[in-house]
Amino acid sequence: DPPFERWIADLERRHLAELSFPEVRKGLQALSSLYVERRLRIGAGAAFDGAGKRAAFALFFGPLHFLVVREIVAAVGAASPPPARVFDLGCGTGVAGAAWALSCGGVPEVSGIERSGWAAGEARATYTALGVRGRAASGDLLRERLPGTGAGVVLGWVVNELPDGAREVLLARVLDAARRGARV
Repeated sequence: DPPFERWIADLERRHLAELSFPEVRKGLQALSSLYVERRLRIGAGAAFDGAGKRAAFALFFGPLHFLVVREIVAAVGAASPPPARVFDLGCGTGVAGAAWALSCGGVPEVSGIERSGWAAGEARATYTALGVRGRAASGDLLRERLPGTGAGVVLGWVVNELPDGAREVLLARVLDAARRGARV
């Protein structure tokens, strides 16, 4: 898959330019420990503290998440008909929205919203490297107006990072978007 290969090459070029593989591996271990053992720190943005964790997130988790979402889109038939736009809430490095868009032949434009400025920038790089039309901005996913008919809404792994109250608010908003015709 040439777009995927280009994206991986771009990730390696950018993230391994100033970090050694052992430094990225150490970042991956710290990131994994954070998600498994120190979950309360995730909401404070600890996943992107330090270049090693950011590189590990982009190089390791990003491609895995891309492949998982691509397979889910295929399994549930979400590529046909393609949505006009995919709203990627808590987009991280942009992989969930990009995977859906590419599964639709690149038809949908992706609109990503992400709390972390670094991750929003990484999402823009992901869209460019994969040839996906899209934009990503820093913001609060709970304040975004969700679409209705003709659009798709994807929430990669962000729901797992939200506190209970925020998850409940988000669930109500996502269910409302689905009632108004959005595919989720």
